[in-house]
Amino acid sequence: MILTEQKHVISKVRNDPVITSIHALLELSLDPSLTYHTKEHSADVTDMALALGASDELDEHSLLLLGIAAAYHDAGFIEHRNDHETISASLAERAMESDGRFTKNDISLIRQMILDTKLQSIGPSHKINTRLSPWLIDADLANLGRSDFLVQTELLAEELNIPMDLMLHQSLALMKRHRWHSPAGQVSLGKQKELNKAKLLTMLKNES
Repeated sequence: MILTEQKHVISKVRNDPVITSIHALLELSLDPSLTYHTKEHSADVTDMALALGASDELDEHSLLLLGIAAAYHDAGFIEHRNDHETISASLAERAMESDGRFTKNDISLIRQMILDTKLQSIGPSHKINTRLSPWLIDADLANLGRSDFLVQTELLAEELNIPMDLMLHQSLALMKRHRWHSPAGQVSLGKQKELNKAKLLTMLKNES
């Protein structure tokens, strides 16, 4: 449960200039052919990361760092789609350095958090290398545990220009490798993920 004081902190973080500036840039600069990795996706991941972090009672500075990492995690799509995490991390670094409020450790932490969002090709879906990565990664893949899962999957299939049946198979494979990393993610997203997984299995079975 998010307390009134935590809601105030979340609102403050959302309106931090480092975050609002990248959201404004995404609105102006993203390729309109991106149907999944949109400015709305980045805003949604930011909100989800802050909600999960606040539910797990992260301190205010940690929530600010989490919010910045979430806001920038897909910013690299402004330049190109391949290996966008590296570009995203560099954009976040430059913004934080220009702002002047953040330590080298803060900047290094956020860079690694963003790099941690890269999907691994084999084994567990993600590698966790920082103390705050669990909340960012859970927020980034929150669609796996939400009721709009199929809608979001269709948008991703459209963006990648691949057939929906192939996308469904890939989504199921991801679900099998994925797990929630934060306590709040497990509690708030775990049950719906299992429902989505069961629905996906039924859909694929009916197609065969």
